[in-house]
Amino acid sequence: MFTFFNSLAVYAAHSLEEQAQMRQFLEQAGIEHSVSAVDTNAPNGLSPVISPALLLTQEIEYLFYVYKKDFDTAKGLIQKSWRWEENA
Repeated sequence: MFTFFNSLAVYAAHSLEEQAQMRQFLEQAGIEHSVSAVDTNAPNGLSPVISPALLLTQEIEYLFYVYKKDFDTAKGLIQKSWRWEENA
């Protein structure tokens, strides 16, 4: 289980497409991860639950968390192999 004490944010995606591709990338690399969606316009502190409509209309940041023990491996793989290019 991912908790504040045993995980670190390793990547932040800024679209549903990028988030889906990063999930696939980490799964193929065999790195266990968790994703948290955050409304970037919400005030700091407790945020409301993000609805499907909000996911499509607001600026959402998808934070990818990995276990602390896997952080260096995940970070290295992302830096070495990850290329995000938004389709225009």
